Amino acid sequence: MARPIVRRQVKVSGTIRKEKREGEAFESKPLQGFEKKLRFLRAYDPAPLSELFMGDIKFVGSDEKPVYAHRFIIAGKATVFQRMFHSDMKEKKSGTVVLNDASSPVIRSMVNFCYTAETEFTEDASAEEMLKISHKYDIRDLKQECDKELAKGVDQNNLCRLLKLAHLYDAKKLDSATARFFGRNFKDVYKNVVERLCRDPTLE
Repeated sequence: MARPIVRRQVKVSGTIRKEKREGEAFESKPLQGFEKKLRFLRAYDPAPLSELFMGDIKFVGSDEKPVYAHRFIIAGKATVFQRMFHSDMKEKKSGTVVLNDASSPVIRSMVNFCYTAETEFTEDASAEEMLKISHKYDIRDLKQECDKELAKGVDQNNLCRLLKLAHLYDAKKLDSATARFFGRNFKDVYKNVVERLCRDPTLE
């Protein structure tokens, strides 16, 4: 009597495992197709940071290192550049945009975001510097990313600087984060922050 029961249990167990394997295979097929397409696109579409990438517009930063891009991509993400490329300004004719207030790593990160909607904040392209360039050239999605990133790291050492950034660049999340930190740590930070802000001419 025991043997048929054992065989049946094995059969049921084997069926469950088989169904699970079939389910896993079914679920993995769309993912495998997507990964294949992604590998193809990455192989034949050089990224904006690649040395092989050449566009029809050249950005030159404070370190005079060129960063190339395509006008229609940048214009579609930044209203300031859109107006620049659709007017009779010298940048449209020369194909060169000089950004004296940004380094080439910051410009590369800006261009990369316009192509990929992704950014990686580094020492050479910090969230603070990216906030400044995204605000100046009206790259709103990038500005939101910078705003969120800066709002995560408010502390007593950078509170005054971040308060200033929030004020100058209309960073909503950062403004809220610095206000909350200031309120929760009022006794510890009030004197230092007020003294430093009162000496800052940019906030007048």
